[in-house]
Amino acid sequence: MYEAVEGFSEVIDELERILSGKVETPQWTLTGELITNPYPVLKDRGRVIRGIPIREENFHELKVRSHDHRVLAVDASLKVLFDCGSFKIVISKISCSIWCGRYRVFDFKPKLKIELVKSRLEAMEFLFNSELEAVRSASSKLGPGDYCILDRALMAIPAYKESTRKMLDRLCDYLSFRGIRLIGITKSSQLEVNTGENLLGHLLHRSRDFIGDRAWYYYPIFRSSQYPKWYLGVITVVRFSADSDHVFRVDINRRDVNGIDVIDEYLSEVAYLQDPAIPGYPYPPKSCHDEAKIGRQELMCLKLSFLESLSRETRRRFIANLKSTSFKEEELWAK
Repeated sequence: MYEAVEGFSEVIDELERILSGKVETPQWTLTGELITNPYPVLKDRGRVIRGIPIREENFHELKVRSHDHRVLAVDASLKVLFDCGSFKIVISKISCSIWCGRYRVFDFKPKLKIELVKSRLEAMEFLFNSELEAVRSASSKLGPGDYCILDRALMAIPAYKESTRKMLDRLCDYLSFRGIRLIGITKSSQLEVNTGENLLGHLLHRSRDFIGDRAWYYYPIFRSSQYPKWYLGVITVVRFSADSDHVFRVDINRRDVNGIDVIDEYLSEVAYLQDPAIPGYPYPPKSCHDEAKIGRQELMCLKLSFLESLSRETRRRFIANLKSTSFKEEELWAK
């Protein structure tokens, strides 16, 4: 049946080539040494950066280390409030909480922010800035040795404004100066190896032969001199629990990293934050992720509140713009 789909066999062949680990042409180092192991790659505006070839010795067992450091978790969600075609009005909900070890000790009231954007990039940059502002404000309750965990990589992509990159740069400096340990954990990653396979999937597969069924972290992936300036974190890949097959990209503030001992300490203490009932991911950022969600009913109330805040003439013109993409908002107002 599926063989009748155009391109079916070609996709299967390409997938098998990628997952076999074979490359089309030999790869050589600058000293003329043949590279036989796959290696991670970073792409920086057309430039391909070759990382350190995948080796068994770079898999390290992750042992949980208990602690009572405070942990600030911050996450934000984004929803489109109104789509007017040429622009959108979006709203973000930012959730923050502070934990002491595995216990929540302080809550911040979730904050809502609204913005008019003209592209997906502007919307993502708005969300990014909202999180950074929340971190800067809430981190006043932290001290040396405490953690701040974000649900994102520690990088500001080149497409963002220079002011956004500098904002993250200053935050990394500020937290490091105060002894606060900044961590970024991402639930998905586009990092890959030179064969085209996803780096996280490749490492999870290789780990079964190299380190067995244990919690582990993989480091180093790139040399410190290889990171573009918009990468503010040192990249690791972590399997937090032997009871979970999920692996994550975990970035650690580059200002803090001066050796593998720092990596080991930070990741061992973050691993302690797992809920024993839900192993594999630290609970504080998961809790914030859940609390930052904007439900359907809440979104409807926000839409009504926005429409009611407009003057009669502005609302009439605004609904005319909405007609270009949807009639639902007009019906909502009529009700």
